Amino acid sequence: MVTPPPRRAKAPRSELGAAGEELAATRLRASGYRIVARNLRTRIAEIDILARRRRLWVAVEVKTRRGPVAPERTVDPRQLERLADALRALAPSLAPRPRSLRVDVVAITVPVPDSDPELWHFPGDAFPPDG
Repeated sequence: MVTPPPRRAKAPRSELGAAGEELAATRLRASGYRIVARNLRTRIAEIDILARRRRLWVAVEVKTRRGPVAPERTVDPRQLERLADALRALAPSLAPRPRSLRVDVVAITVPVPDSDPELWHFPGDAFPPDG
């Protein structure tokens, strides 16, 4: 009988990733968003940041990398679809009731150690909460 390999334990969040999420939340607040939750685990996907501006609710995927890397390129289209599905599933429980939903990506690059990070916000297309 062949036994499957042991399941890998989920790696703890890195300091770089946590710092990137904090920077993303700060930038989103400065842009007029209210941060509702962070690292929100749903049965479908984990949402790094759940934010809203009025009745627009946004699931934000944050990618932070060191060096000359384009972190936004590491986001898989299936991952974005899972985030959209998770956001749709949450929609009935959100208050105020969402008028529209969106999945955004915030990409953060730290070019060299001890340098200022570069941040880009890539808003997705809005979609209705019931569709």
